[in-house]
Amino acid sequence: MVLLAMALLILLTNVIAFQYGYGAVRTAVDEASRLGARLDGTIEQCEDHAEQVLRGRGGLLRGTMGDDIEFDCTVDGAAMVATATGQFEWWFGGAPSINLSIEGRSVIEPPVEAVP
Repeated sequence: MVLLAMALLILLTNVIAFQYGYGAVRTAVDEASRLGARLDGTIEQCEDHAEQVLRGRGGLLRGTMGDDIEFDCTVDGAAMVATATGQFEWWFGGAPSINLSIEGRSVIEPPVEAVP
């Protein structure tokens, strides 16, 4: 009975960690798309910022949990699109990994017209 209770506790803790990880990746994607959508923003800045938010100094998901997450930024019409793809592994073997694909979009700022 104690063994079952411990297994359920570990499972619940793992699910909570996955929820935190998903939120951290979502935040990185949203912030990166906003930065890339600035008037002077670039695709490289978008991708670098996503990495920095997730894994940089003071990053939200440093360590091995976010190792399999990859970022890609593209321009789609008038929007900067940041995409994160990857997976989270369970803390115990035998269970399939949790795959994720998260997309964040921000409208690119138009140039400001000069006022005569």
